[in-house]
Amino acid sequence: MTIRLMEHSAEPGAGTEKRQMVFYAPGSRHYDNGLYTNTPRSFVNISVTGTQCQCRCAHCNGSMLSGMLSAAEPELLLAQAQKLAAEGCKGILVSGGACRDGSVPLERFGAALKKVSALGLKVVVHPGLLTTKLADILADAGVDRVALDLIGDAATIRQVYHLDKTPEDYRRSLQAARNAGLKTSPHIVIGLHYGEIRGEYTALDMVAAEGADSLVLVILKSLPGTDMAQCPPPDLAKVAAVFQAAREKLSSLPIALGCARPAGEYARTAERYAVDAGFAAIAYPARETVDYVLSRGYSVAYREVCCGILTDF
Repeated sequence: MTIRLMEHSAEPGAGTEKRQMVFYAPGSRHYDNGLYTNTPRSFVNISVTGTQCQCRCAHCNGSMLSGMLSAAEPELLLAQAQKLAAEGCKGILVSGGACRDGSVPLERFGAALKKVSALGLKVVVHPGLLTTKLADILADAGVDRVALDLIGDAATIRQVYHLDKTPEDYRRSLQAARNAGLKTSPHIVIGLHYGEIRGEYTALDMVAAEGADSLVLVILKSLPGTDMAQCPPPDLAKVAAVFQAAREKLSSLPIALGCARPAGEYARTAERYAVDAGFAAIAYPARETVDYVLSRGYSVAYREVCCGILTDF
């Protein structure tokens, strides 16, 4: 399936190398910056557990599941995907609430995912902690990308994710994906520990050690009805430092600023820091960010799929 692409360009200034910046705007959320408007349902998020989640993490409390389509049985997932493909959808994110071991119960969805992939949809799977068995199932299904959480601090895992796990378990999750031949897009939440920077640098080291196809960095965003509803966002200077460390540690890896971050001036500043750090992509950028990128001589492309599919252009 062809992904709709719109490009703008500006001539590079003196001493500025011409590069491309990709702006991701999947249709699971409306986006219109005055230059580009995305298409509703061009990319859709589907939960295999409905709104059920056993972990109830402190930063989410299951709230992110409420905006997803529900497909609690394999045949329902396939039916949803067939309907979406017929409507012109480009891809889906398949996830769900986590079990008490940190995994998303996806093993019985392998055959359905294989059929969904055959429809021509881009398929991104967020599996939580990944086992070797599930990694092999997803590889056989031919999914396009696995989006893996990486947490580098044991206290964060216990206090935020409510799991009796360690950073080593998250490293092994990435390792399992790589060993199975899956394309991986690790996600690191900056400020996940109640706005503090705790395990982010360790998580970056995991990516450097195990390898990945791209990296997505997001920033803690306080959500109503969660333990972090009143939590201040991480200090922007510290966010910028993580951006720079990611670029230095992973010099050849495409890096995206993902869709989760506080809104307003905070978001616009973080987006500019991402540009300055040499990121390859930003999800749902502010118009001011688009103008800034163009002023720096980049060509710009818009894509309506998950930013985890960062190397597929």
